[in-house]
Amino acid sequence: MLKYSLALVTGASSGLGKALSHALSKRGTSLILTARDNEKLKQAASDLPDSTQLIACDLSSNRDRKNLVRKIQEQQPDLIINNAGFGLYGPAYSQPFSDLEKMVETNIQAPMQLSIEAIRTWLKLGKKGTLLNISSAAGFFSYPNFCVYAATKAFVNHFSQALHEETRKSGIRVLTVCPGQIDTNFRKIASRNFPQQKNSLTMSADYAAECVLKELDKGKALSIIDWRYKIAVGIGRLLPSCFTQAILERSLKERYTIHTKSDRRE
Repeated sequence: MLKYSLALVTGASSGLGKALSHALSKRGTSLILTARDNEKLKQAASDLPDSTQLIACDLSSNRDRKNLVRKIQEQQPDLIINNAGFGLYGPAYSQPFSDLEKMVETNIQAPMQLSIEAIRTWLKLGKKGTLLNISSAAGFFSYPNFCVYAATKAFVNHFSQALHEETRKSGIRVLTVCPGQIDTNFRKIASRNFPQQKNSLTMSADYAAECVLKELDKGKALSIIDWRYKIAVGIGRLLPSCFTQAILERSLKERYTIHTKSDRRE
């Protein structure tokens, strides 16, 4: 079991980010935790050590990302977990462009910027470190009615694997973990509060965190942590894309309703 002295975790106020923070704390790792909602972040960290640092940070904001980069440069955490992210169900044309733009900023710009700036900091100081980028099994597919989110995660997969090759000889690891469906608020946000049915594929956040940290210990550059999604991705690579897309499109048909123009938040 690898041990880290200081970890930065984004999206730490709930779900997988919260579970990872608590699991790392049990390993004796000091923490810098970030999330958009400062009150929720305080609640999530209420039973963590007093030394835990909390930073309210909206990763869709360039100014907030720059502030976080300065924190990395000042404190040099040896583990950075880019966990924050969100998706939206439904046709891309039905979504306000401002929301899609925030998704790209949060899911692509933030992990890219934090990853590169962390590596620059470690190289400058001659230190080793690990980047753990949380992606998604959706990133292996062109996914109708989830297309922007899936595309952002495809970017994370390809970017992270290539970055790992660029840095591994310097003792810096860039690892990518692709969970399946986790019991978090993700689906609630993605559906804009449209009622969601329970799904047998859903794993608990605590179990998902345990699986993620096991992969972190192994040091594998890219890993899908749920065997069911490993099979799905493997089969999906063998099938014609039109067939795969039809299956994926049906998988979401009960998860959202298309908002009219008057419903949109411009």
